[in-house]
Amino acid sequence: MAGIEEAAMQSDNDNQQPMFNLPRVILAFILLSVGIFVGRTWYLGGDGVATFLLTFCFTPMRYQYLASGVGFPGGWPAGLWSPFTYVFLSPTPSSLVFDLLWLTAFGTAVARRFGAWRFIFFSATAAVVGAGLFWLLARDSQAVLLGPNFVVAALLGAAIRFIYAAGLGGIMTMGGDAWRQPALGIVEMWSDVRVLQLLGFIFAANTLFAVLYASSGLDGRMLLHNALGYIAGILLFSLFDPRSSAANRPG
Repeated sequence: MAGIEEAAMQSDNDNQQPMFNLPRVILAFILLSVGIFVGRTWYLGGDGVATFLLTFCFTPMRYQYLASGVGFPGGWPAGLWSPFTYVFLSPTPSSLVFDLLWLTAFGTAVARRFGAWRFIFFSATAAVVGAGLFWLLARDSQAVLLGPNFVVAALLGAAIRFIYAAGLGGIMTMGGDAWRQPALGIVEMWSDVRVLQLLGFIFAANTLFAVLYASSGLDGRMLLHNALGYIAGILLFSLFDPRSSAANRPG
């Protein structure tokens, strides 16, 4: 009887789990991003917003100015923090909402699997990689990188390594041991039709987005930048994943 009662209590507890049980690191990312956007939009004037963005965005122009002895907002210290801080500077309300929705879905999955500190280090590494690739792809030294697009793409790429092995049903609730399942190996994932279908959808959506917003200055370079974000996430996953890949399963 005791065993039955204990099982019933466990079932009740499982049923009382919140539908959206976000990790604290995801909540912190969302609150910081929204807080920065609201703060700069409502409390800074035109010049103040420009100075703030130039202080914390990533741009090759910063290093050229500083190397030539010309002042730039934030000085040399900003040259160290800007490869990380640009992630929290979404340029528009729509991009903020869109990026945070993708972060909530796939970032939550990765945060549950990695834990907070591994998630932070993974995201920071992806941010630096994204900044470096942006510099390589930028034809204009005055180009500016804002927002978490690359990091979110990397998180999506990382999630692809294990969400199909774990099952898509619990992506928000993270119930049971779903996220303890071994991940797909890099070679194995390319033979999974579901992975290929998801990647195809993602690249198609990015292409459509680039075409629709081409008049606003977006071009193939940003599409390529996002695509490299997915690839970076797929490759970086193994460096941070605390669990073995499917390729290392016994038998």
